[in-house]
Amino acid sequence: MKNIIKIIVSDIKRLSVNVVAMVVIIGLTVIPCLYAWFNILSNWDPYGESATSNLQVAVASSDQGIVVGNIELNIGDIIISNLKENKTIGWIFTDTENEAIDGVYSGDYYAAIVIDEEFSSNMISFLSGEIENPKIVYYENEKKNAIAPKITSKVKTTIEREVDHAFVSTIAESLLKGGEYFATLDEEGNITGQGINKLERLDSDINGVIVLLDSYIALMNSTEEISKAGESISDSANSITELAKDMANSAETGADEARGKIQKVKDKTDDKMSNLNSDMDYLETVLVTVENELKNLAANHEKKIEDIHFKDYATLLIDTWNRAYPVLTSFMDSEENLSNFSDLNDKINAVNNDLESLQNSINEKKADIESAKEKTQSDIRATVEAIDNVRRQYPDVLSPLAQDAINTTAKSVEEIEKLLNYSATSIDLVADSLDNYSVIMDKSKESLVKARDEAVEMERQLSSLIAEIKSISGNEAYQKIMELLKSDPELLSEFISSPVEISDEYVYPVENNGSMTAPFYIVLSIWVGALIMSTILKTTIKNKEGLNNLKNWQCFLGRYFVTFMIGQTQTIITVLGAFLFVGIQCEHPFYFWLACAWTSLIYSLLLYSFTYSFGNVGEALSVILMVIQVAGAGGTFPIEVLPKVFQILYKFMPFNYSMNALRECIAGFYGSTYKNCMLILVIYAVVAMFVGIVLYHPFKIINEKIENSKEKSGILI
Repeated sequence: MKNIIKIIVSDIKRLSVNVVAMVVIIGLTVIPCLYAWFNILSNWDPYGESATSNLQVAVASSDQGIVVGNIELNIGDIIISNLKENKTIGWIFTDTENEAIDGVYSGDYYAAIVIDEEFSSNMISFLSGEIENPKIVYYENEKKNAIAPKITSKVKTTIEREVDHAFVSTIAESLLKGGEYFATLDEEGNITGQGINKLERLDSDINGVIVLLDSYIALMNSTEEISKAGESISDSANSITELAKDMANSAETGADEARGKIQKVKDKTDDKMSNLNSDMDYLETVLVTVENELKNLAANHEKKIEDIHFKDYATLLIDTWNRAYPVLTSFMDSEENLSNFSDLNDKINAVNNDLESLQNSINEKKADIESAKEKTQSDIRATVEAIDNVRRQYPDVLSPLAQDAINTTAKSVEEIEKLLNYSATSIDLVADSLDNYSVIMDKSKESLVKARDEAVEMERQLSSLIAEIKSISGNEAYQKIMELLKSDPELLSEFISSPVEISDEYVYPVENNGSMTAPFYIVLSIWVGALIMSTILKTTIKNKEGLNNLKNWQCFLGRYFVTFMIGQTQTIITVLGAFLFVGIQCEHPFYFWLACAWTSLIYSLLLYSFTYSFGNVGEALSVILMVIQVAGAGGTFPIEVLPKVFQILYKFMPFNYSMNALRECIAGFYGSTYKNCMLILVIYAVVAMFVGIVLYHPFKIINEKIENSKEKSGILI
């Protein structure tokens, strides 16, 4: 131990009296810091609006527009108008298509968007039955920069989404506004409301005809009364005929339109049922996935229960059920069916609670994890069985409810049309029979009775039809469809075009890209600092005066002290600059510094041992290790997207554990990740001690030969 202290004291004295040496030491402490700071600043926020708005993208529209009725429509101009409000990219609006394209080739613009001249006409081509997809051509200069195309390529998705949103919203709003005619039951002119009123007036008139026919039959023996009655009946029949003909014409023109609207309502209901079925499929998939994860834990020893994020599954399960449950209950018309779905609701909530309890038990390392796991599996099996029971009710409960209301409405419209045409023909027969007195007198009493019976049958059918139409309004499924059609068309069309609202929940949020990349550049700067020291500072002791019985391990540890102190000075300057000058985010500053100091100790000891035992070969090895880790330690790109060789080496790279420890400090701790990373770095300290103390003598002769060869060359240092 005395020899180690003597070596340390001797090194400090020599440094303190040598000005050049002190200048070099100061440079060693500052250079790595600058490397880290400026790299972090250069990556501070390259994807923010303030940065991406400087990327110039040209936009040109050749759209000629189209005239629909009395309205001029130019969707290309609408797109450009919307882009002018978008500040995320530096849009350049050129006058011509060629100007935009030439700018991309010359490098003036990173990309260009050109809207086709037939864009508007192709957008509504479906109306003609010959569909042509509207085109937007995207030009991109990939030679100019490696990262810029990755940012500007999102422009394509943005424009496509805006065009699709506008198109779906417009179509949905138009259809819903058309559905208002069918949905509104009033007297202002629609097939349902106005039809009921006219049918009731027709029924009243037919009853009058029946009364007159009864009177006419009773007065057959009185010719004078027959004459008067005949004239009265003829006039009434003629007026009824005119009314029936008007109704028949109205029914003919309105029935086709009504059928079309009914079919659209049916299609919307079918889509709703299809989406519900997809949600039930997804519910069962999530449950089976969790159950399989739990079953495979015992068979797959490499899979740990801590690696399964049960809360994520719980979130997927409850979100999907919250979307499906209101749809299921909205179709129910009995307490029994509602009870079945309430039972399923309770079971899904139970599984959700099980998953959260299991996740909490894992996080808190409770001993009852096994019982929580068994309860979760049991509840999952019960829930899957309940889902199957519910899905078996689809053909018997859900689908008929929606279909019955639609079929009833469609049938009623057809009956109105048939009955009105029948009524007009029948009343004409009555009017012809009573046209004049001479004809009436020729008719036998049996003919009048037959005409009266026909009128009674017609009135019976008409009364039944009126009652059936009125009963539709009391049907629960029909009311739900009507409520949908009576909704605000603009609000509903906006929902249809963008039905999903994404809520961002950031786990371990980081303020900016600079703070995200700080662990990589700080760890890299510590390695670079250790590499420079191992290259500049000598590891051998030439003056051994006063050192009695000097051992190799004493020489190794004694000479390392200066390297250690310089490394720690580099670290504290780098960390303070990152906090005070650069301003990175950090939830745990003290532990951040501690991880950096520990990393500096491990790296400086490792690279020092390479140089101490292997000489120039050790220096080259330090550089090679740095290059491999810069490329494949996951500092800039996720390790999963790198070549397979880096994914294999990743687990053995010290950068991996140092960066993960610093990320914990920046964004927040999770479990024992920080402690585990710090402990794993101890392995590299053991490797360094083995290389420096054990391998020194076996490689000593080889190093001396290399040094002699270098000196003989007269060129190499």
